[in-house]
Amino acid sequence: MIVKASQWIGKRARQEDAYQIKYFPEGVLAVVCDGMGGHHDGALASTLASEAYVRAFDKLDDLPMLQRMRASLDAANEAVRESFEIRGVYGGTTLLAVFVGGGVLRWVSVGDSPLYVWRNGRLLHLNQDHSYRDMYRGYIGAGMTAQEALRRGHVLRSAVTGEPLDLVDAPQLPYPLLPTDRILLATDGVESLLAPELLTQVGREILNDPQGSLPVNIVEACQALNDPYADNTTVVSIEL
Repeated sequence: MIVKASQWIGKRARQEDAYQIKYFPEGVLAVVCDGMGGHHDGALASTLASEAYVRAFDKLDDLPMLQRMRASLDAANEAVRESFEIRGVYGGTTLLAVFVGGGVLRWVSVGDSPLYVWRNGRLLHLNQDHSYRDMYRGYIGAGMTAQEALRRGHVLRSAVTGEPLDLVDAPQLPYPLLPTDRILLATDGVESLLAPELLTQVGREILNDPQGSLPVNIVEACQALNDPYADNTTVVSIEL
């Protein structure tokens, strides 16, 4: 497996995304976190959560994979709680963790950081979106554009804040992979380019192109959009 990553600060004052990648004998683990903008220490939350997740996953190798991934999420949430309690501040982050091995994909996610698979010319959004975008998607075509719907629905319904996790996406069954699948973990800064309902011709060409670094090409395409509201952007790709 080949894993690559790229980041861009966008038009924001600071980078609040964080990611981790670690290889194991049985596969590869990738974690992407998007700190909650507008809250104290969003960047700290994303860094704490991603690092704590990998540490816990490394130690919990006696557990079945699904339990291992879910317990690592709890450890990440607890790390955020402990740190923020000491500092007397509040913040949070999304968390998307993926493990690929044995021809299958498993994931656990909280928040709205998307997990995509590019398969046979189609962009598949695999994980649940714990924001209000689904509600706003219903307004598309009734006086609201897809771009407006995605932007207005960004408020999260669940995040890693140290509080009990209300919504967690952790499927019981692994997702079977095909040899030509291209797996993408991202933060919501990519949605102007890669959201399935907004997938541009440029996006299709990048996803179809086997040359170069997929994350770098995606980030450069996001930069070229020159969106004055561009968010922090992180992309991690896993190719079999």
